Amino acid sequence: MANTASPPSSGTKSARAPVSRAPSATAGLQPIKWEALDCEQREQFLTRTQEEYQYLVNELFQTSNDCVSKFQRYLRLHVRWRWTVIICTGVIALLNVGVSFASAHKNWQWLSLVTSLFAVAVTVLATLEGFTNAAERAQAYRESREIFIDIGRDFAAGWETYVNPLQQSAEACSNAAELHRRLIAADSEVRSRFKDLTKDRKDQGGGK
Repeated sequence: MANTASPPSSGTKSARAPVSRAPSATAGLQPIKWEALDCEQREQFLTRTQEEYQYLVNELFQTSNDCVSKFQRYLRLHVRWRWTVIICTGVIALLNVGVSFASAHKNWQWLSLVTSLFAVAVTVLATLEGFTNAAERAQAYRESREIFIDIGRDFAAGWETYVNPLQQSAEACSNAAELHRRLIAADSEVRSRFKDLTKDRKDQGGGK
C-alpha cells in the first residue's frame, strides 16, 4: 500500500514522491482457534504440515551431504596443486645444481635455458594455484556443511519433542505451525549465508 503524499504548500516547487511499501505478510490474518477444529481436521493439518516440514528438513540434510562432496573435491584439488608445485620447485633446485656444475662446459649451456624456462612454468603453476584457491573453497564448504546439518538436526528434534508427543491436540497443531514457520525462515537465512560463504571472489576462478 502506498502512502498518500500531502499536497505541496504554497511556494513549494515539488512534493516528495509517495513511498511504496510491500504488503504485510500477516495483513488480514487471524490466529487459528485450534480447539474449534475436530480431531480429524487437526490430524489432516498435522499430516500435511509434517510432509512439508520433513521435505525441508531432508533438503537441509541433502545440502549438507552435497557440501561434504564439494569439500572433498576441493581438498583433493588443493593437495594435487601443492604436490605439483612442491615437486616442480624441487626439480628446479636440482637443475640449478646441474647448471652450477656444467657452467664451465659450453656443451651444457642449454641446461641453463631449460632451468630458466622450467622456473617460469613453476611460477605460472603457483599463480594458478592461488587463483583456484582450493583450500579456502574447501573450508567454506566444510563450514557450510556444519551449518546445514546443525539446523536440520535441531528442527528434526523439535518436531519429535514439541509435536509428536501431543498427538492430535490443539497444542500439537499450534507447535507444528510455529515450527514450520521458523523452519522456512531458518532455511532462507542459512541459504543466504551459504551463498556468502561459497561465492566467487574476483581473484578466484569459477567452477563450483
